[in-house]
Amino acid sequence: MNDNLKIIIAVILTAVICIAGSAVVFGGDAENANKKQTLVVTGSTTVQPLMNQFQESFEEYANISMNVTGGGSSAGASAVLQKTADIGMMSRDPKQAEIEGGLEVTVIGMDAVVVIVSKDAGVNNLTVEEIAKIYSGIYTNWKELGGNDKKINPIVREEGSGTRDCIEEALAKALEGYETSNSYPAEASTGSMKTRVENTSGAIGYVSLSAASDLSANTVTVAVNGVEASVETVSNGEYSISRNLILVTNGEPTGMSAFFLSWVLSPQGQKIVEDMGFIKIISQ
Repeated sequence: MNDNLKIIIAVILTAVICIAGSAVVFGGDAENANKKQTLVVTGSTTVQPLMNQFQESFEEYANISMNVTGGGSSAGASAVLQKTADIGMMSRDPKQAEIEGGLEVTVIGMDAVVVIVSKDAGVNNLTVEEIAKIYSGIYTNWKELGGNDKKINPIVREEGSGTRDCIEEALAKALEGYETSNSYPAEASTGSMKTRVENTSGAIGYVSLSAASDLSANTVTVAVNGVEASVETVSNGEYSISRNLILVTNGEPTGMSAFFLSWVLSPQGQKIVEDMGFIKIISQ
């Protein structure tokens, strides 16, 4: 199923369940209507700041409290399948085994994985193949890529990170036999990745599009194949390393999960997606 079809299905689904979700959350007897319920959400640290903004607005909109934590896309999928979370945040498409396990997908936006480097590297453009050769250990000094005579210090995200999965999928397509070295330091979140690159001479790493908007003076973004990552270049397909932002449930969403997902796909929810520097999927 392609992304456009998934988006259409998500929109139709949430439009249908919006009324049902509202009835579940607000309907019933007076005691249940006045009782605040908790929605447990966990997963991708890329999606987490966006979810925190959803939480702030949605808790004012509905009689619901939200418990939002990170841990990575794989952790989010696992928690939903194990029924310890109502909704999982993912910055990669679910794997076949996760789909077969019962995950239902709602695409809520799009993002890019932006390559960032230490300013002292002296580069501002890399091809996908060059990035793959850096992370596979073929290139070890920035002067080999037209930069300064400085050791390259690659930094990766932890196993299970949707951001890591996204960029490694692109690198594997660009370089036959590509493998990331296990010797590179691995960061557990977008924020810690930014901090490590900022404080490591000759470093290279990668973050989400929204996180690339407030880098320190010691860190710069790199164009990929001559294209800078932006809302426009991701939307029109010019920037090659992009991915969906996804919320997952265990089976078809019901109750307050369904109500929340319909709200995320509403004009109010999609405006938050846009305001946070991601790409909304529904034109208003």
